[in-house]
Amino acid sequence: MSSPYTLEEACEIRTGKLDANEANLGGRYPFFTCSSEPSRIDHFAFDQSAVLVAGNNAQGNFHVQRYIGKFNAYQRTYVLSAKPGFELDYVFYALKLALRSLKEQAQGSQTKFLTMPLLTSLPVGTHSSSDQTKISAVLSALDAKIDLNNRINAELESLAKTIYDYWFVQFDFPDANGRPFKTSGGKMAYNPTLKREIPAGWEFGSLWSIAQYTNGLAMQKYRPQGDDYLPVIKIKEMSDGFSPDTERASPSIPSKVIVEDGDVLFSWSATLAVQIWSCGRGALNQHIFKVTSKKYPRSFFYFELLNYLDHFKMMAEKRKTTMGHITLDHLRQSFVVTPPLPLIQRLEQIVLPMFDQQLGLNQQTLELIKLRDWLLPLLMNGQVQVR
Repeated sequence: MSSPYTLEEACEIRTGKLDANEANLGGRYPFFTCSSEPSRIDHFAFDQSAVLVAGNNAQGNFHVQRYIGKFNAYQRTYVLSAKPGFELDYVFYALKLALRSLKEQAQGSQTKFLTMPLLTSLPVGTHSSSDQTKISAVLSALDAKIDLNNRINAELESLAKTIYDYWFVQFDFPDANGRPFKTSGGKMAYNPTLKREIPAGWEFGSLWSIAQYTNGLAMQKYRPQGDDYLPVIKIKEMSDGFSPDTERASPSIPSKVIVEDGDVLFSWSATLAVQIWSCGRGALNQHIFKVTSKKYPRSFFYFELLNYLDHFKMMAEKRKTTMGHITLDHLRQSFVVTPPLPLIQRLEQIVLPMFDQQLGLNQQTLELIKLRDWLLPLLMNGQVQVR
């Protein structure tokens, strides 16, 4: 086998020029910093097909991203373009495979960073140009399907939320004649606690009163003793799903902190988020609530929590000393309209197929990710060939 070519031989490598605080939330172009997702900015410095490599990260968890078009980049972000004879998608997958070794070789103590000499000397592969194209085509096809599933799920989430808000925020649910209630002149009454008009006869409660909140446990106290285990769901798993780095817990933990697909999770500290879990059975770690209700369907408390999420993030930011969080009092003081239960159940029947389709697509996506990650080293190391 021939010697592997290096990243310097395969790519032109530049860096961005900007400070990270030049990001603009409503900017027109992606701004690649060292975060896992690009920010936005109003001006671009690059217009090309590129691989973006984050050059620093506190824990050494560097990100590699692929982008085609106009964008800008942070001064510690490396911007790679392919030299003649090399396939940039192939380089992208080679770098994804090398992330673990890059973490081990990264320099710095408080913040890990990748140096230019480390990157330029990185072995990329030995495949010919035509084989690079074949390999990247297989892996790109899997990523394209994963991306499509994610976009469909985002649309389904948006559609379900739009219907929910139309019914229970704007109060234009179908009246007895099938017409939008408020727009058609349905009777409204002012509620002094909510400080707004709601349909006459409707009641109100709080986020605390409409659901039960079960906090996770410190799972380091429940390490597995044998081969059986449950993966631990921390905030990172809520964002990225399970990974080889996910901690493990004994399956003998209390059943109330075992999470199944379809459960609603609410991380209330550090990174606040609400989601319907879909990554498989797991053990709930502390700082995350499993939210349930014996009375109300899932869609009701899920969307009410979502509607409060931005407000909670703002409150947590104000309380921030070492780690921003909200308290149970915040839930008790967060008031919501409680429509008649039959109407809530009627809406649940409308959005439930969307939730089910999302769950199915998420499970399919997880399988595709497993397949891609299994194939990646085999293809790159030549153990599997594409004909």
